Amino acid sequence: MFIGSQTTSTLMDVFRIGIAEVIRATGLPSEVKFTCEYCTIIAKGADMGARIDNMRIHFNAKNSNVSQEELEKALASTRVNGRIKIEDGVIKVTLPPFEWRQIQALLPVDALVEHYCVHSLRSQTWELLVESYTDSDFNINVLIEEMKRRKASDLHLRAGNKPFVRVDNDLLALEHCPALTAEDMRKFILQLGGPNEMRLLETERESSFQYHAVGVGYLRCSGYVKQTAMALAIRLIPEVPLPFTSLGIPDVVTSVCNKHRGLFLVCGVTGSGKSTTLAAMIDYINEHRKSHIITVEDPIEYVYSDKASIVSQRQVGRDTHSFANALRGALREDPDVILVGEMRDTETIRAGLSAAETGHLVFSTLHTTTSVDTINRMISYFPQNERDLIRQEIAYTLQGVVCQRLLKKIGGGRIPAVEILLGGKPIVRDAILDGDLTKLYGIIEVDSDMRSFDQYAVELFQKGIVTREEAMSACSNEEGFARVISGIKSSEGRKLLK
Repeated sequence: MFIGSQTTSTLMDVFRIGIAEVIRATGLPSEVKFTCEYCTIIAKGADMGARIDNMRIHFNAKNSNVSQEELEKALASTRVNGRIKIEDGVIKVTLPPFEWRQIQALLPVDALVEHYCVHSLRSQTWELLVESYTDSDFNINVLIEEMKRRKASDLHLRAGNKPFVRVDNDLLALEHCPALTAEDMRKFILQLGGPNEMRLLETERESSFQYHAVGVGYLRCSGYVKQTAMALAIRLIPEVPLPFTSLGIPDVVTSVCNKHRGLFLVCGVTGSGKSTTLAAMIDYINEHRKSHIITVEDPIEYVYSDKASIVSQRQVGRDTHSFANALRGALREDPDVILVGEMRDTETIRAGLSAAETGHLVFSTLHTTTSVDTINRMISYFPQNERDLIRQEIAYTLQGVVCQRLLKKIGGGRIPAVEILLGGKPIVRDAILDGDLTKLYGIIEVDSDMRSFDQYAVELFQKGIVTREEAMSACSNEEGFARVISGIKSSEGRKLLK
């Protein structure tokens, strides 16, 4: 880390600002070193956020023949009870312990250094090195248990900050915990991912891996680097997939699990519960059908045990090179059901559609917000001259799209508001083939098995599960909410009813 001083910056200003910046960016140090071309400052402390236990200032003397007696008189005149000596042309000053509120009393030492240093220390560039951090004795497993106790979905660990947990979509600090240090973060990475993940994070600056906290759940760990220090975002995943009955998703979605071919997509923004819904569907098939299920994930999140089916789970980077490679290989591995973690590129979408066309039930996700956006996104990945063919493949293979938005329940917890588009119906297939995707909005509203976000949010409000404000947040607009409450269909829906 580097900081630059101004023409008015004293040595104590540099030191104070530097320590504050180190604590903010990487956590509480126990020993630091400041260096510029003419001076070095070394400081130590058990709690450097409040007190400095030892501080030494070494600088090149303007006059290497200055006497020890003169230096001692100069230090005495500052009224600072320290020590000073000169060795080989370097003047060394040792200051007594002090608290930050006392730093103004040390300003006379700055004048002493300016007078005897070979060059002014104003307007200099200083390099800050943390030699060691305070040992906070953090235990990652205790933090994970606290995460589960609070029913948190995520845990954020960053050097220079207290741990944060996400509860019902709100980030909350663990106030009883001190701020983490860069050394704490290195320990956490080693505890959760081992030396291999540590090396990957150091070289690639990104890392994604899984950790099993027995009796608590599986952790999807995403490592990254911020301001030179490592950080972790941890998602807690239950050891056993949640059953459909606990998710509050309509039974019509469960019926897709009984299909034997086609493509089914679960969509939504990050953190909208896509993985949880897919895991419930895969576990349902695992329990009720005698099939071979292949999952391709990055990384593996939910872990399945064989029940009526057998489940082969593959992780990108560890068990296969890419989603597309794994999909092509899966067709030769006698699958009945294939789960692709994400449709993230043209090659993967093409392979997924091919698998669905050849008699397999394929599940996947996209980061889209509505069913119409989902179909548009898939088509847009392809060049213009291929889009008619891709539109045709989607029209004939699509079993359905579920888009999710998590809403806060009255009394705590969250529930998904969903938009459901079911494929396999002539009216849906024709709209996709004709490229008239906006027609799907009206189809969703008038079909008894499908739901729009507006309709589903109103249902949740009328059942007393969510507040009016929360329900409206999932609707297209306030007018849409009022229209559904009054039972009026959209203009497109009214045309379809005629």
